[in-house]
Amino acid sequence: MKRTEIRDSLKKLITQYIEECTNCDKISDDFYNLLKHNFMAKFVFYNKEEKTIEIGINEGSEPTTYPKIKVFSFPVTKSTEWLDKSFKSNRTDLEFYGKLLNRGDILSASELTLI
Repeated sequence: MKRTEIRDSLKKLITQYIEECTNCDKISDDFYNLLKHNFMAKFVFYNKEEKTIEIGINEGSEPTTYPKIKVFSFPVTKSTEWLDKSFKSNRTDLEFYGKLLNRGDILSASELTLI
């Protein structure tokens, strides 16, 4: 499977995640893991009153100090726009995406082969 195919399939999966998020007022485990992975986030939270996804990222460089967490808030209705920018294309990231896609039944094959 090519990177562009993975990216397109991931967009479809994200659309499903967003629908689940707005319908159930919570983030699914797979969507949570995708957000943490892509943003190297310390936490992910769905704010159901404001219909936003909040992502906390550690800005501190020193591991011995108290972490400096910066919170980014994104409207869930526009998630595909900002999530598309977080797509990574190295091998380990593509393998991670492949596992998510296989769990979400987006791919028909049981195994993902990278080209």
